[in-house]
Amino acid sequence: MDKSGIIPEAWIARPLSDQQRLSDDNLRESEAYFRQLFELHHDVMLLIDYQAGIILDANPAAAEFYGYPLKKLRGMHVSQINAQHESEIDRDRKKAIVGEENIFTFEHRLANGDIRTVESHISLVSFRGKSLFFSIIHDITERIRADAELHIVTAAFESQESMVITDASGVILKVNHAFTKTTGYTMEEAVGQTPSLLKSGRHDASFYKSMWKTLKRTGKWQGEVWDRRKSGEIYPKWLMITAVKGDDDVTTHYVGLHLDITERKQAEEKINNMAYHDHLTGLANRALFFDHMQQAIAHGRRNKNFIAVLMLDLDHFKPINDALGHEWGDKALVEVSKRLLKCARATDTVARIGGDEFSIILLDGNSRNFACRMAEKIITAIGKPLALNDSQYSIGVSIGICLASPDDQDVEGIVSRADTAMYQAKESGRTCYRISE
Repeated sequence: MDKSGIIPEAWIARPLSDQQRLSDDNLRESEAYFRQLFELHHDVMLLIDYQAGIILDANPAAAEFYGYPLKKLRGMHVSQINAQHESEIDRDRKKAIVGEENIFTFEHRLANGDIRTVESHISLVSFRGKSLFFSIIHDITERIRADAELHIVTAAFESQESMVITDASGVILKVNHAFTKTTGYTMEEAVGQTPSLLKSGRHDASFYKSMWKTLKRTGKWQGEVWDRRKSGEIYPKWLMITAVKGDDDVTTHYVGLHLDITERKQAEEKINNMAYHDHLTGLANRALFFDHMQQAIAHGRRNKNFIAVLMLDLDHFKPINDALGHEWGDKALVEVSKRLLKCARATDTVARIGGDEFSIILLDGNSRNFACRMAEKIITAIGKPLALNDSQYSIGVSIGICLASPDDQDVEGIVSRADTAMYQAKESGRTCYRISE
């Protein structure tokens, strides 16, 4: 009231209009609705004063996630849950303030010390005239871990070794690039087929039956398998199969790892060849000769057949070594070996025993005449001139023959008798043969 006793108009309380009252009611209802969503939502929600770094409000889901009582979480400094360096946080904070980004990945520390990777969706909100961060937070730790594992699996799948994934029925679902490179089949050609696409025919039904029996019993199988490439080439591989099972322990898929061992097999064959073959001529060496002798005797006994053993010693070979040197002498031995192989049959064994001594095992040598004809054929072949260092050289061969009956099991004795016969040929003027029966 002023001095005149009149109350100023501005001081007079006027009743609210219906429109104002409705607006206030709607606001209160909206705030209550938001509060209910905030309190009951399963997602972690935080209201943060980003300037002071204080958590002003948090919902029960946040308290459960971080492991702090709700009262303690409200008013907590964000540095207590941030596991990253402040410089990293500050960079992302500035991006959120200017609206450059609104989705960020952080490392948050829980009350028990665990570090979780979270994805934070940040919105700027105005509350009582102040700008705040409203953050909705999702725990993506397991997703990040799964993505990392998937990346590892993908990298492993696209390794340099062939890999195949099939369903529980053995139908191919996926192959990697190494598979297509090794087999020649494209992914389109392989998917929908079964691994029998690669069968070489070298393994019988019992082999695969045993494989599947082991696989179903133990969940894995490995072993050497011969497969066929698309080109038709048959090659060896080392196959490892693993069953993939679900939570119910039922097999859902099979993963096969194929290692092409062609080079390894070739190396093994080369080593084996070096162990049992003469390095100069490629003929069987002394060890393989005696192994074949045992086999020949067993063969003769089973079939009631004689075998013939020929021991050979070159005549007039030393002058070649003396005149031309060992290099040309070795070339002469190689040529002699070729001539002996041409004389022998595929079933016979031609061996270099050492130096200029050779031996031949004739299977099924029932006929004395057959062994004699073979000796004569060899003498003629070896007697042909050798072209060495632009000159012609002639050599000969003395041969001793032993005919062994099916009942003769004495390997050393048979070889000794053939050797004795060969020396008899030498004493008889050389370039001839003699027989011991």
